[in-house]
Amino acid sequence: MSLTFVREFIKSPSSVGAVWPSSLELARLIVNAAGVSDARHVLELGPGNGAVTGTILESLQPGAQFLAIEKSPSLASKTARRFPEARILEGCATKLSGHLRDEGFASPDAVVSGLPWASFPERLQKSILSEVAASIHPSSTFTSFAYFGPHWLPAGRRFRKTLGGFFSSIQKTRVVLNNLPPAFVYVCRK
Repeated sequence: MSLTFVREFIKSPSSVGAVWPSSLELARLIVNAAGVSDARHVLELGPGNGAVTGTILESLQPGAQFLAIEKSPSLASKTARRFPEARILEGCATKLSGHLRDEGFASPDAVVSGLPWASFPERLQKSILSEVAASIHPSSTFTSFAYFGPHWLPAGRRFRKTLGGFFSSIQKTRVVLNNLPPAFVYVCRK
């Protein structure tokens, strides 16, 4: 599965954003920070090869609904085959409200994002975050990871500032050193 991920990165680095999938430690941190085990409706944006998806599915409470939206057709297909019990939709986060409506998916309690925010232009960041903010309720949690180090570069700082335009509470977790590259999680609430 990792070779597919590397191929997708080479083909479209601004869409995949990482050369290697997230570690299990980072997956557990983001899932716990999102409160997935308490959520009734969980949305994953950019599941890639499913490195976090498996941890989400293991953490879901009985009867909870899960939906993942992946832009890459090959990653969406491979992740759907890897997790046949999950709803993996090939789609774009810029059309989130339409996807949720078409899928009959309620307002998410927890949104877990694996999107490569720092590689997106500001306009795309705002477009996606606007869709997320409009799709969740005030008690929902939006989580996304960022790479430690690059988060200080202009694109990383711009993303942090952009988050502030959509969420009133933004916290950072500890850094997961056992990830390539090391990463932390933004935990955001309206």
